[in-house]
Amino acid sequence: MLRRFVMFAVAAAFIWPGAVVAQEEMAEEATPPMMVISSWKCDFGNMDAIGEDWDMRAINGARQAVDNGSWMSAGVFYHSWADEWNVNFWALGEDIPALLEGQEASNAAYEDMYPEGLDLWDNCSEHRDGFYQFGKAVEDGDDVDVSGQAMAISSWKCTDVDAVNEAWDGYFQARAEAVVAAGQWSTAGVFYHVWADEWNVNFYYVGEDIASILEGWEAYVGSAGDDAPDIADYCTDHKDGFYEFGATAQATAEAGD
Repeated sequence: MLRRFVMFAVAAAFIWPGAVVAQEEMAEEATPPMMVISSWKCDFGNMDAIGEDWDMRAINGARQAVDNGSWMSAGVFYHSWADEWNVNFWALGEDIPALLEGQEASNAAYEDMYPEGLDLWDNCSEHRDGFYQFGKAVEDGDDVDVSGQAMAISSWKCTDVDAVNEAWDGYFQARAEAVVAAGQWSTAGVFYHVWADEWNVNFYYVGEDIASILEGWEAYVGSAGDDAPDIADYCTDHKDGFYEFGATAQATAEAGD
């Protein structure tokens, strides 16, 4: 039995695919979408099997949750250079109840279509879920399909999240927009934990490959002046990770008709 998203049953842009539309639709309420990330520590020798299962089977279960409107989009990213959480499934939804509803639909669809499908617990040793709220994101005006692209996540443990959010909105977002406009990044932004671990502020930068992300980073940092806010004034620990996106589950044409 597959439990790709093992969330608490009583719980809870990167422009991830679907987030652009969602932010536009919810602009009046000023409520960006929420995201769940289901992270796994998996045997490196089984990574091919896990990736094949997502591409051939599990993505079809996720599409059921997208088509019924519970999720806006869903996918997976694998670590290229990061910590031991090397497989990370993600989904976007309006709120935590929608994310949980999508989890049930995705799992039920997978088990119905593939009763002998892959059990992640046979290939992975540990699991955790986290729920996040997006802040303002940067994009070039077009929908961004992150499938196959690289991503850097810069995670922080912060004591004053409001101050970090003000620094992003008032200073750094405009400089990230210039990097996206130059084509070095395809999108960038920040998400904050709602119910997750202690890494409560996470900036993300998406590009064609790691080299593009690093090139954009040099331009981004180089554009900051002496008046730039110092995130370290509000945060303590910091870590970076590089990842690669797998295929993305988005609404089918039939669902949109």
